Amino acid sequence: MKWRGFLVVSALVLAGCSSRMEPAPEVEQPTLYQVMKDEIDPKADEIWAIGNAAIGDQAGLDPNLMTDESWSALALHATDLQQAALKLASLDPIVVARPGVTILDEGVPGGHSAAQVQQQINDNPQLMRDMSRALAAHAGGIAAAARAQDAATAGPLIDQLDSVCESCHLEFWYPSQKALVEQIENEIR
Repeated sequence: MKWRGFLVVSALVLAGCSSRMEPAPEVEQPTLYQVMKDEIDPKADEIWAIGNAAIGDQAGLDPNLMTDESWSALALHATDLQQAALKLASLDPIVVARPGVTILDEGVPGGHSAAQVQQQINDNPQLMRDMSRALAAHAGGIAAAARAQDAATAGPLIDQLDSVCESCHLEFWYPSQKALVEQIENEIR
């Protein structure tokens, strides 16, 4: 008798719980702007700070100016940057910013609104994903070189990081400046 009563009470408790259970709330995917502002930009800044602190007389990354701690930090920040770039590549849909959010450079001369950037991305979301994957691969190269304490590889990759970032910015964030940058680059060559 005791077991039957226990089973009946247990079944009623479980039935009551299941009828009150609500589906887990959906986790809102981050926006491109959130990932850029909170993850990519800070990690890139950390990478540049480590590289800049170890520039030697030959204007490259001097392994004698790098410590085990700085190599470890470089590998960590590059890996974090790689993961953040992969997060960007996986956004579906790619949403630049939530309504009412002002993005960096919005409202300044030459700056673009979130809606303008969104339109640029909507025109070619696959290119945005491809460029995010390229950033991830580049950051992965920095991380691998840092783990190997290979200054000859890490230095140029750190130097090139700005170009990798800017190529995407010119495509989506301020495409009106793309022709000017290309003109300057052609004049330099």
